[in-house]
Amino acid sequence: MNATLDELRSILMELGVAEDELTPGCRLRSGLALDSTETAQLELEIEERLRARVDLWDRHDYSLAELAGAIDREAGNAAGAGAEAAGEGAR
Repeated sequence: MNATLDELRSILMELGVAEDELTPGCRLRSGLALDSTETAQLELEIEERLRARVDLWDRHDYSLAELAGAIDREAGNAAGAGAEAAGEGAR
């Protein structure tokens, strides 16, 4: 498992989800049945801990693996934008 997936599992366990339910393929809404409060808290924790913004309110019901991939892509895009901005400042 990757570090992002491990951190997502940790966050969800803190929200009260049983560890044995947290498989890479489980879906946030249909599998884990997260309510709106849990979804909002998860979104905030992702921003704070993983420094990524992912919209959990769209129509897509993310699996944990899909969400980890989206977070990694978002974090990579943010890091790339930060490096570009730093490079522009040096010109």
